Amino acid sequence: MNNKKKQYIKDIKAGNIVSSSFLVVRKENKKDKNNKDFIDVELQDSTGRINAKIWNDSIPRTETFAKKDIVLIEGRAEDSFGKQINIKSLKRLEYQDNDSSFYDFKSRKADPAFLKNLTDFLNDMISNISNIFLKKLLKSFFDEPDFLDKFKYSTAAVKNHHALEGGLLIHTMSMVRLCNFVVDLYKENMIIDKDMVICGAILHDIGKTVGYSVENFLDINDEESLISHISIGYGMVLEKINSIKGFPDRTRQELLHIILSHHGAREFGSPVEPQTLEAIVIYNVDRLDADIDHYFTLLQDSLETNVFQYSNYFRRKIYIKDSNAAEGKNNTEDSGEKQNNNFLQDKLL
Repeated sequence: MNNKKKQYIKDIKAGNIVSSSFLVVRKENKKDKNNKDFIDVELQDSTGRINAKIWNDSIPRTETFAKKDIVLIEGRAEDSFGKQINIKSLKRLEYQDNDSSFYDFKSRKADPAFLKNLTDFLNDMISNISNIFLKKLLKSFFDEPDFLDKFKYSTAAVKNHHALEGGLLIHTMSMVRLCNFVVDLYKENMIIDKDMVICGAILHDIGKTVGYSVENFLDINDEESLISHISIGYGMVLEKINSIKGFPDRTRQELLHIILSHHGAREFGSPVEPQTLEAIVIYNVDRLDADIDHYFTLLQDSLETNVFQYSNYFRRKIYIKDSNAAEGKNNTEDSGEKQNNNFLQDKLL
């Protein structure tokens, strides 16, 4: 690959002329409102992803390319509906799998030391489970080194939240922390089954270890498209439960209900809606953690602050706040950089 990378997605601002190479992670042929052909593209490098369009008049200057290709583009960055590049010309680049410069295009990865700390926390949480059947179930997954490795380096999503290698573990353990807080907040009622909530938080997205891929770039595979991680996770957990002698029927039902209902509604992929208190906790904590992480992604990717920006994820405009402009915040000389980097500075390589 002769053309070295010149610009990174995190540095691209509205109005910038873009002349650099990127990895294609999505390509869709579409029609505009005048029924003219255009190509909708998503590009990636090691700093993130960006949407791009090849409008009809630029298609003649576009070489044939496909998903997973590395391409050299010429275009201009705009911020009409979120940051995107209008591509004027595109050239497909040849590369070898062992090309060292390919690292510039790979997905973001969580810091290994941070994942190690989270793995230790995971093991601590499992050891603190009092219900012997739930503990056996969790250990049947996480005492297997190969599975633990796969879980540790999986992603929680392709783009909307915790979208990085290690994102599934980060999301899962964030949920466990939030669940611990919720259980402690309502402990006087002694109604919430803490073991069930913690086990449900750990296992709710376990199907993503099968349905998502992190090789070179984050992607969903045919298992996710045809079956979904909810159904995959249900099958994985049920298989383990069936191997544990004497596993109580009611415990099985309630845990599997958490997995099936954690998206909250059929329109979001859950075949059933939350009907137990523990399932209600998991659904809301899952959504809260995903929403907050997506906001940080919007903040990181936004070209401006103190503006309203439309989010496809939220399906509405979201206010992007300048982290240095919060009322009452002490803005020391170096606090701006620390605040802007705080979200992922301990999580990313």
